[in-house]
Amino acid sequence: MSHLLEFIATGFYVGKFPLAPGTLGTLVGIPIVLLLYLDKKLYLLGTLVLFLLGWISSEYMVNAKREEDPEEVVIDEIVGYLLCFLFVEPTTKTLITAFIVFRVIDIYKPFPVNLFENFPGGLGVMMDDVVGGIITAFVLYLLLQ
Repeated sequence: MSHLLEFIATGFYVGKFPLAPGTLGTLVGIPIVLLLYLDKKLYLLGTLVLFLLGWISSEYMVNAKREEDPEEVVIDEIVGYLLCFLFVEPTTKTLITAFIVFRVIDIYKPFPVNLFENFPGGLGVMMDDVVGGIITAFVLYLLLQ
């Protein structure tokens, strides 16, 4: 079970890559968005399921690594990126724009994103990216009106 939790938390082990694991994790989100967005209900359900799996697997990794937010955990970036498409459909333009906006928010963690890092354990790992993804969704919606 521990191997499965690590596999999920690290985005199919992509997070173990030593350079830019968060960026690579976000890239893993692109095919997942395209797959889940075949049906809007599937997209919403799949995002919720991945959030719950992310929370559980992140909690495992926080305890196993004894770190607040282990760098190799990228399921939070994947889920955050999925949330970027709450209000717009994934197209080449929105996939690229979402990637850039989400990565900037994830790296700099502006207010109020930074507040959500303070949640304990795996929930704290997930929530700043969830909020970053939701903010990105609003930015995309406003940009593409």
